[in-house]
Amino acid sequence: MKIIVMDSANVRIEVLNVPDHMIEEDIEQFLAEHDYSLNNISWMAAPIDFVPVQFHEYGICHSDGEELHFVRQGKLKDFSIYDSVQEVKHREQEELAEKLRLRGEKVDDGYEWHFEGECPIVAAYDYDEPCDVVILSVRVDKDGYFTIIGDEKNDRGNEHEIDIDEIFAGHLDFIISEIGK
Repeated sequence: MKIIVMDSANVRIEVLNVPDHMIEEDIEQFLAEHDYSLNNISWMAAPIDFVPVQFHEYGICHSDGEELHFVRQGKLKDFSIYDSVQEVKHREQEELAEKLRLRGEKVDDGYEWHFEGECPIVAAYDYDEPCDVVILSVRVDKDGYFTIIGDEKNDRGNEHEIDIDEIFAGHLDFIISEIGK
């Protein structure tokens, strides 16, 4: 069985592969015992070879502080964590492009920003492995295509281009907030 956990506080997604007998047990208790705060996560569970069909959301009511728990069921086309993550990434990319156009240096067919001193650090898949990447510069061209130059935090000295789609959802904000400081 797999449990897909989306942590809204840290904007991270984890896939937990657990023994199939977990489907008969209390998944919420399992998550709580493994240090997941049920107030900050959404989760889906399914057998390894099937697409999840339940979506659990937890939150706190702003008016009275009461804990909320919603369960949605449907077909994959009705909802997916992947779609939500892609929405976040797309929105962040639009915000980054806008910030570069406002604060970046005009160059040829776009705008760019070079970080000096303390550079933003993001989580990304670099060479197919998740790691922290120090961002050295970003650029957006007139067509909205990005060029991001980074260097793996724990293996400095190998500056190279990072694909914007390989940066974890929610992490472009670290770059956006540093532009124009």
